Amino acid sequence: MDFSELINDLQQLTQVELLYVGGAILALAFLLVLLVRRQPKNIVAYKTENGRVMVSRHAIIDLVRTSCEQLESVSKPLVKIKGKGQTTHLEVRIVLLSGGRLREIEQTLQSHLREALTENLGIESLGHINIVATGFKSGRIDSNDQSKSNPLFAGMNEAYDDVEGLDSDSETDDQSKSSW
Repeated sequence: MDFSELINDLQQLTQVELLYVGGAILALAFLLVLLVRRQPKNIVAYKTENGRVMVSRHAIIDLVRTSCEQLESVSKPLVKIKGKGQTTHLEVRIVLLSGGRLREIEQTLQSHLREALTENLGIESLGHINIVATGFKSGRIDSNDQSKSNPLFAGMNEAYDDVEGLDSDSETDDQSKSSW
């Protein structure tokens, strides 16, 4: 294949019919991706001989949000629910507030959610509950209180006072020199 044949092939691609077919193929591919990534509306909690018991996605999200609201150092939870086979996996994205320790929050939240989802909603095939910290909101910083209470800043006040004392000594020396 030489260069002229390649140009002829590319010119044929600009025909209107081929552009419509290509656009339709791209639109179908996009729809398939959306359908595959879609979160389920209902999750099978358990099965009995009479049928399946389902839990709505909204009920799970409400349970996760109310659980996060009980922890004072967690805000803005976002929940993603993924079903793989018979197992339901959760991803909970949170923002930590000042004073929040991710390790403690993760353990508390995972154990509470696992217990609540299995005991309250009856979900038997619960998989991973992944906690993702998406941000951290620091509290207000008060420089006067911070320097007194934080051991990192403990010696800074004394050092600052010493420097001020040196500055005032040099000022008095300067004044005594100028008066001569």
